Amino acid sequence: MDINLKGLKIAIIGGNSPCKRILELLTGPGLKEVAPEVLLVADPLTRSEGILCAKEKGIRVTADFDDICRLSGIDVILKLKNDEVLNCILEKIKTEKVRIIDLGAHRAVSFIDYLEAEEEKIRIKTKILAKEIDRKEIVALFDAYSARIRKNAEKEKKILELERADLIEIEKELSQIIQGSMIPTFIINNEHIITHWNRACEDLTDQKAYELVGTDRQWVPFRSAKRPTMADIIVGRMSEEEVTKYYGSSWRKSVLIKEAYEAEEFFPHLGKEGKWIFFTAAPIKSPDGKIIGAIETLRDMTQDKKAKEELELQDKELSTLYEKYKKSEEKYRSLFNNNPNPIFIIDSKTLEILDVNHRVENEYGYNKTELLGKSFLNIWETSDETIQQGLETLPDNKSILFTKKKHFKKNKTGFFVNVKVVHATYSHRDVLIASATDITESVEKDTQLIQAGKLATLGTMAAGMAHEINQPLNVIQICADLIMKMINKGITIPDEELMMMARDIIDNVTRAAGVIRHVRDFSRQSERNLKKLTINDPIRDVFKVLGHQISVHAIQVKLELDPDIPEILAEHNRLEQVFINLVTNAIDSMDENAQKLEIEGGMAQKILLIKTYSKDDQVVAEVSDTGIGMNEAVKRKIFEPFFTTKETGKGTGLGTSISFGIIKDYEGTIEIESEYGRGAKFIVRFPAIK
Repeated sequence: MDINLKGLKIAIIGGNSPCKRILELLTGPGLKEVAPEVLLVADPLTRSEGILCAKEKGIRVTADFDDICRLSGIDVILKLKNDEVLNCILEKIKTEKVRIIDLGAHRAVSFIDYLEAEEEKIRIKTKILAKEIDRKEIVALFDAYSARIRKNAEKEKKILELERADLIEIEKELSQIIQGSMIPTFIINNEHIITHWNRACEDLTDQKAYELVGTDRQWVPFRSAKRPTMADIIVGRMSEEEVTKYYGSSWRKSVLIKEAYEAEEFFPHLGKEGKWIFFTAAPIKSPDGKIIGAIETLRDMTQDKKAKEELELQDKELSTLYEKYKKSEEKYRSLFNNNPNPIFIIDSKTLEILDVNHRVENEYGYNKTELLGKSFLNIWETSDETIQQGLETLPDNKSILFTKKKHFKKNKTGFFVNVKVVHATYSHRDVLIASATDITESVEKDTQLIQAGKLATLGTMAAGMAHEINQPLNVIQICADLIMKMINKGITIPDEELMMMARDIIDNVTRAAGVIRHVRDFSRQSERNLKKLTINDPIRDVFKVLGHQISVHAIQVKLELDPDIPEILAEHNRLEQVFINLVTNAIDSMDENAQKLEIEGGMAQKILLIKTYSKDDQVVAEVSDTGIGMNEAVKRKIFEPFFTTKETGKGTGLGTSISFGIIKDYEGTIEIESEYGRGAKFIVRFPAIK
């Protein structure tokens, strides 16, 4: 390890056992000659060994990682703790002036060996300079020091081998994640060489990974001549003028990812007729903040643009369909059969199918004769009870829109549609005219967006999950250590004590496995499958993963959940995502309010209240906080995608937008009651199952 300790100003992050030993060496008599100085030890766990040791030695301690950034005259930060929030904080530090040394479990041991070796070197140097030492003693000292160095080198070699194995495993996992992603993705390194080109990217571009990986030909699927992709621009650190030179006005800085760029362009070389692609590129950085590569994701927007145009055309044609029929049966029949969307003519009383256009036959796989006389409800998902009621009660000359409903083809294949139904007259008969638009691809993309929101939320859950798993692991470690010590000393363990320790180990293994299973179930992508559930259940599950964060942020939680509340029709997994978003936003708001009041010399109460009850055939959940609140301008924009009031890098602006979409999917509503400086209340309502 290459580090000059002489006069070094040091800060330490993490107060675990290695921290205590490092403090003992740095402040001990053995290194007094080089006089390194520890300025600060930071860890929110105030009873950890390192924090207690620092206090004994009169070294400043803190529970706030931000204090590191405010420290002046610092040369080195020893990082003994891994934390996503901590990584964001350390990004603020200028690494050209301050060296950050990441000491994981293995590296901490290596650093301690290095300090002990330096201590031994100083001791040997002192003895050699003494006049009374003889040659044999010098030889013995050098032999002992050489043996220590060899031993340290062997340990370092083993550590490097372990780290190499870990890196290989991480690389395998990364490749599996990227390959398994439904989002077209490729990665280049800092030499502009492609390292990953996933299957989704192969499908989009018709370029195989084996043809491109290991080359700098990432431009080939998109351009007729070599030109930098957005990932190349990130790696090359091009100026905004250079980016504009290549992408004109079609590019912009990403509002979601720091230092990322995004753009939308039409590529005539993709597919048979060309494709509209929305692409985002972001840097991949090493622990010291250097750009070591870039990742670029692609999204095919072609169908979205076509669907929008077709929907506008369909709405226009539907509104005049009846009048056109009266003027010209031949013209009506041509428009009817050539409409880009399937159209059904349905008896308004019996809901029998009276007529269909050619598009129905093409899309649903039925012959016209197979559908005539059958109930229109036969092609719908039978579990949706709202369809029949909506059709039978539709007033004359009025329309109704059913969104994200499931239809089935003749071969039983399901797909999602928006269905617009108009009550009109057809051949002097009272009918319903229904037009269906296939939105399966859009629903799948919405599902992917919700899944991306879940993965972002998992970052917020990580601290709580680590705490919930560490506690049972500590109990298991203590029990195992006690058993080993008694065995090594030859002490017979009484059966009663052994059974008690075994039960502790089993209980805590079950607890840790439950936490992991819950997080795995939450992160899994699920199909749209509405079920009856009690809203209290996903609310309680929020605190299985956010309980530690609630405790760390000193928040008082009040749950007033109606035990007899009616059931609703929804999905547990997605409702949990909604309430996790509302709770984490409340935590951030209360922290911001506390900081504001602290600056003004006041004190803030942090109270989170979640209440459920039923009213007027609706199930209501209220999430209230004593946070900073919001003004009218923020309330108007809060559910817009990418809108956020948080600092850059601390929020994506997608959480409330995704939550709004999920609530709307379940025919629910969400309202806000808030004033700036007086907290906020989010009121969520869903129709109760009667």
